[in-house]
Amino acid sequence: MRVAQSPPFPEETHIGDVDFTVPAARDISPVPTQEHAEQASAQGLSIDVTRPDPGTIVLSARGEIDSHTVQRLHELMWHRLASCSEVVVLDLSAITYCNTSGLQLLDQCRLRAEERDISLRVVPDRYGLLARLLDITGTRERFVLWANAVTAAHAE
Repeated sequence: MRVAQSPPFPEETHIGDVDFTVPAARDISPVPTQEHAEQASAQGLSIDVTRPDPGTIVLSARGEIDSHTVQRLHELMWHRLASCSEVVVLDLSAITYCNTSGLQLLDQCRLRAEERDISLRVVPDRYGLLARLLDITGTRERFVLWANAVTAAHAE
């Protein structure tokens, strides 16, 4: 399932250098969970890790993904993609900035998930930043983007 066309970008979007910035996201509700596993943060990025069921892990990022914050997200994703989970959902619906560091991480995680036969499900931000970045770099066809984390976590 592909997400619908996103609304136009605000004026502070910088397409030439493939960096995007938007106002902070509001009213974002987390995936219902049986267990809250952990919360991590790096300056400008917070990450909640939840397990809605035994075979699914959801990483929900809020804030900015750039060269300063991507390492913490990488560590958490890499660990989850090494686990015996069947599904890993990367919920980016609350990110407000993403550059090519985030795109590189996403592509690395996709490859690792394929190697381990794990379903990696990506929920893009609400502003279309990630979708636009994927389009600009010609990598969109590598990913199926989910409308929201609940749908991604509970799809068969």
